[in-house]
Amino acid sequence: MALNFQTSTLSLTLPISCQICLGKVKQPVICANHHVFCSSCMEMWLKKTSQCPTCRVPITAENPCREIIGGTNEGDHHDSPSTRKCLRKTRGELLLREYEEEIEGFIRENEELKTTNQSLESQLKTALDPCSVNAVQTEDKNIDPCVVEEWMNKLRAATNVCDQVKQDTDRLKEASNLC
Repeated sequence: MALNFQTSTLSLTLPISCQICLGKVKQPVICANHHVFCSSCMEMWLKKTSQCPTCRVPITAENPCREIIGGTNEGDHHDSPSTRKCLRKTRGELLLREYEEEIEGFIRENEELKTTNQSLESQLKTALDPCSVNAVQTEDKNIDPCVVEEWMNKLRAATNVCDQVKQDTDRLKEASNLC
């Protein structure tokens, strides 16, 4: 019986296509987050913006793209200018669609947050304004307006007395601190 052995090798696997031109990676460079691009595509990209096209991490002198030693250098296979233009256009359309979807998501989230904020503000107003709570209750339960007005007056009077007591307490504390 013959023995079958599998041999394992260590290899670096690069993405097949550049995320800028969507062509096969030529003279690969890698960003800090391990995104791989053609060196010529990355040079052109960095002339316009100093961020990784995939993750938007800043590419600076402290955080540069590095050339991958031993990467494929496809010198014999060149895409035609029209193919490169078409691939760039496709990449642009994909990025545009991705950004539009992201913006739509942000708009939806913003609307939800506005609605939640308005709801919380109205709840806060009703919690802080006892008159509005009583007014809402009068609509729901048909309580006699005279009774509601009497309660509102008593509540205002109690609130005024409470405020006066707080002021008197503060004055007494200040007086005791001075002695």
